[in-house]
Amino acid sequence: DVTSRREPASTPIVSCYQYPRMAQKTAKQMDALEIDEFLESQQTGVLALANDGDAYAVPISFAYDDDDRSVYLRLGFAPGSQKQRYLETTEHVSFTVYDDTDEGWKSVLVEGKVTMLSHDSLDAAIVEAMEGLDIPYFQVHSRPATDIQFNVACIEPTQVSGIIEGYSHRTDDDE
Repeated sequence: DVTSRREPASTPIVSCYQYPRMAQKTAKQMDALEIDEFLESQQTGVLALANDGDAYAVPISFAYDDDDRSVYLRLGFAPGSQKQRYLETTEHVSFTVYDDTDEGWKSVLVEGKVTMLSHDSLDAAIVEAMEGLDIPYFQVHSRPATDIQFNVACIEPTQVSGIIEGYSHRTDDDE
């Protein structure tokens, strides 16, 4: 006697958060001042790299200089680092910073070229900002932290854009 096994019926995924009725999605491009203020208030973003059609994205700590709109990255490379291999082959990077704020979701995209910097070439204010980053300690690999080489790199932006997305509570009757 063979007992058949019946697969459970698929259940559609339903969001656990429902937006208020009649709420309208809003989107607003950020101006240069809003972008500068947002980037100065953040400390982590996602660096996207590519190598021969393969993509690699990694969270990175950063400091922002609004004078030249440069993003300074604090990079740690372990021996055989995948991040370092991708960084060496990527000519044009994308760096995304995002946060859920009182105004809605804010995100800024910085695109440009990455240059590795020597500690001696850094402005004192950048060194201070990099040292002041609140980086949570966690162990990713089973190797000692002394095996990790820390570097600072700079994204020289070719394009910077930002957007604020949210929901207004205005209804069609309010127009």
